[in-house]
Amino acid sequence: MNPLVRGLFEQFVETEELKQLREDDAFELFAASLCIPSGLLAQAPLTDFRLDPSTPGVDVAVMELNGQLIRDAEDMHEVAGDSARIECRLHFLQAKRTPSVSSNEMLGAIDIVKRFLDGGRFAGYPALDSLSVALSELYRDYAAKLTSSPTVEVRFVTTASGAATGAEEVQARRAGGESDLAALGHVGEVVVEVWGGDNLHSAWQRKHNANNVDISLYKQLNLPGMPGIDQAILGIASLAELFKMLVDGSGELDERVFYDNVRGFQGPGNRVNHRIIETVSSGQSELLPVLNNGITIVAEKYSPLPGDSMSLSGYQIVNGCQTSHCLYLAGKEFDDAKAARTFVPVRVVVTRDQDVKSSIILATNSQTHVDETQLVALTGFQKKLEDFYRLDSAGVGLHYERRPGQYHEQPIPKTRIVSIQDQLRSMAAVTLKLPHVAARYPSRLFDEVKDEVFVDGHELQPYLASSFAAYRLENAFRTGLDPKFKPARYHMLMASAVLVLGHTFSALNSKSAASEAASLMEQLAKADQVALFREAGAKIIEVAGGELPTRDRLKGKPFTTELISALVRK
Repeated sequence: MNPLVRGLFEQFVETEELKQLREDDAFELFAASLCIPSGLLAQAPLTDFRLDPSTPGVDVAVMELNGQLIRDAEDMHEVAGDSARIECRLHFLQAKRTPSVSSNEMLGAIDIVKRFLDGGRFAGYPALDSLSVALSELYRDYAAKLTSSPTVEVRFVTTASGAATGAEEVQARRAGGESDLAALGHVGEVVVEVWGGDNLHSAWQRKHNANNVDISLYKQLNLPGMPGIDQAILGIASLAELFKMLVDGSGELDERVFYDNVRGFQGPGNRVNHRIIETVSSGQSELLPVLNNGITIVAEKYSPLPGDSMSLSGYQIVNGCQTSHCLYLAGKEFDDAKAARTFVPVRVVVTRDQDVKSSIILATNSQTHVDETQLVALTGFQKKLEDFYRLDSAGVGLHYERRPGQYHEQPIPKTRIVSIQDQLRSMAAVTLKLPHVAARYPSRLFDEVKDEVFVDGHELQPYLASSFAAYRLENAFRTGLDPKFKPARYHMLMASAVLVLGHTFSALNSKSAASEAASLMEQLAKADQVALFREAGAKIIEVAGGELPTRDRLKGKPFTTELISALVRK
């Protein structure tokens, strides 16, 4: 491993608290953190992305539907059943620390991916098998909803030099694998890549450097001074300039710039989005400034440059996610001349005041429907909760990420950052006695618990305690707890809390809940947290009749009721 990649890898291991893992296993996660889209990585603990030990051919396999992480057929049905149109992407990864590229291992991986895409089963490897079943059922039940055949991305990651990854034999094998997968006929775009040390470094830079851009904004109008705002500018930007903000070094859309946007991309099949793409692709593209509301950019720093140019740092597109994605999809076909004469309205607001920023996000998204889950970060309760985590009176060292990406540039281990989604899951499991609900995808989970969480008058300690329990459980999986219990992680969180307290959590607006949270955190802070979770796992197996419950049983309320009865009776 070259010294630069070694340094980045060691920093990753430190940041993700992976020192207990074998180096080969940690490298697989390092590669996954750079190859898998950030939006998917945020939806599950990083260690969950590794397949079962000894899975042949591939180390990581990820299924994505409309931006949602899919782990099994039930997840797939929940997302697909709620969607009018479906986009599917499949990501496969083989990662080796070796300074060379093995053609035989590439062939083996391609064979496994082909078998997977053809509906093959993988007895003895439940994680890969569950995804294969999910894909088969997607084709069977929702083929008419697919906007296109699934996109397939396969990456072979090594620490090899550029000369080794670019060797004629390696590239011939790569191209052959790409052709073989495309020839299946029932998949869409196929991308097969071979990465070496240089690719890892480039990917690390793209993911970890702050957003900085120099762009030209034409017909600028500087707005009068306003409280909390350093600069506000109206203007128009050409697609060529806008793409400097939207597209990363690999030519892909940089999803980081939409972290603070309350609404994810709704897909090209969405009625409004389809109309935008048609406008941009047609002879009406030059009318875009009067046919589209444009985008709103909030930046932390601004510097004027000669002419109509400016430098922006720490910028986010807080309104215009749909427009940006549509412009990217349609504009990829433009030549330089057309990209330079197609314009979109732009509003740039420069501020470091988070309350002002939240107000802008809310105001610029108020004219169309926004899901409740997307605006919850702006509530007063969320701000109080963020401040409570920051005080850290219990000394647990966790950080609440009310606004996605807010700790991007800070040296905080990612395992210690708690997103709103993480908080919802841990609260559902630990305090609300709903572990069977906790694993559902975010909007469905929020619908189930929205009246029971983030309520003014709730004690804040249970929120911190539930997150600390989830953090300690994840650490336990890295330090000796059998990973076979991962499908039951939310039941283990509930069970461990009941084992410590002797009963389920009290009402969250009661003083009892605060003292119970303190007792739970005190127990979890002890050195050997693995023992408590092993006891919880043993109880789950006992209630299930001697073996770990199936995923289907874990997702049903009856097993939760049985487990609570057994724990309280203990």
